Amino acid sequence: MPATVGITGGGYIAKLGWITLPSGAITVDTTNEIDGSNDPVGIIWATNHSPQRYGGASGTYSNAAGGWLPVPPELVAPDGLHYAYLQADGTIRVSNQNGQEAIIKNPSKLTPLAFTTTGVVLTSQTIDTNGLWLLDTTTQTIAPITPVAGTNTWLEVVHGTAWGADSPGVLGYPAPTKLLTVSTVPGSTPTVAFTAPGGDSIALIAVDTQGGVMIDLTGSAPGIVYLSASGGTSQAAVPNGTALARIGPRHHADAHGIWLIGQTGIFLFAQGVGLQSLGPGQTIDVVPGGDCT
Repeated sequence: MPATVGITGGGYIAKLGWITLPSGAITVDTTNEIDGSNDPVGIIWATNHSPQRYGGASGTYSNAAGGWLPVPPELVAPDGLHYAYLQADGTIRVSNQNGQEAIIKNPSKLTPLAFTTTGVVLTSQTIDTNGLWLLDTTTQTIAPITPVAGTNTWLEVVHGTAWGADSPGVLGYPAPTKLLTVSTVPGSTPTVAFTAPGGDSIALIAVDTQGGVMIDLTGSAPGIVYLSASGGTSQAAVPNGTALARIGPRHHADAHGIWLIGQTGIFLFAQGVGLQSLGPGQTIDVVPGGDCT
C-alpha cells in the first residue's frame, strides 16, 4: 500500500513509500518526497520532483498521474488526475497532475473533505465540522448541502453519501452516539442511520467501497456493528483481547476491505468476515496513500 511513512527534517519533509501488509514493513521512496517551506501565511507543501505539485503533507500514489499527488486519497478526484486541498493562505485549490491550479476564494473558511464525481465536498474548519457544502469545479461556485447543526461532525464521503456523528468526541464534547448520513446533493437533510445502545458510544466509523459502515463501539458492551449499504445491521467478529478504542484511527478501504493501521496493530475488516488482526503496531504515523495491490 502506498503511504506517507513519516515526517522528518524538523517537520518539513513528508517521506513517501510503501507499507507491506500485513507485515508492516516500510520501504521509503528515496526519489520522491513532499517538502514544506516557510511562508508568511504558513507552511507551503509541494512535491520535490517534476512536475511540481502543491498540496498538503501527505501523498497518494496515482497510476493515472504517473506518480505522487500531495493529498490523501479522499481528496483525489475519481479520474486520478485532479485533486483539491486547502492552501496555507486560506484559499481552496483544485489542481491537476501537471501542477496547474484553480484558486477559489474561501471567505467562509471551509476545507475539502472529499473529491467526488459531482465536485468537492467541503466542511468547516472547526472541531465540530457541522455543515457541508459542494464546490462545483467547473463554475467554481459553492452551494450548501446541509446546514450547520449542533456539534455534528462529518468524516467520510463514499458514493455520493456523507457519513458522520453527532459529536467529535474530543475534550470538551460529549461522546458521539449517533451515526449520521446525508446525500451530497445540495439541499439535502441528514438522517440518523444508527444509534449506539445505552452505555455505549461510537469510537470510530469506517466506510467500505460498497457503502457499508464499520461502527466501532466502546463502553459497557464494546463491539463492532456493520451497517450494510441496504441499511441492515449485524454484529461483526472481533479478535479476542482487541482494544477497540485504540484500533486505527488511520484507515483506507479497497477491494480487500477496510485496512486499519495504528500503534495497536494492522487490522483488516471485511463484510461477512469481521475484524482480523494481521500485523504489528506501527511506531510512526503511517497515512495510507492508495489501495493495497
